[in-house]
Amino acid sequence: MTVFNTGPRAVTQNFNPSDIGYVKKSLGHYVRNTGDVDLVFLEVFRSPQFQDISLSDWLAHTPASLVAQHLNIEPSLVPGFPSDKPVIMPE
Repeated sequence: MTVFNTGPRAVTQNFNPSDIGYVKKSLGHYVRNTGDVDLVFLEVFRSPQFQDISLSDWLAHTPASLVAQHLNIEPSLVPGFPSDKPVIMPE
């Protein structure tokens, strides 16, 4: 799982069965299965209301020049980013 904050601050941690990870409120994160069996995990929220703001959705609604400048990439690469809010992506 990788958890990222504003700026160049991201932490990636590998987990094993029965491990517990924590993501602070409002921080972006993603989970990737690096094993060879199906990944099963449980998300628990301290709120009666769930809200999901996907990174791909956010990037799709931000001017390409701003995204490119922030990520230090060519603006021509930005339209190739997913814009359909993938929740689970197969390998």
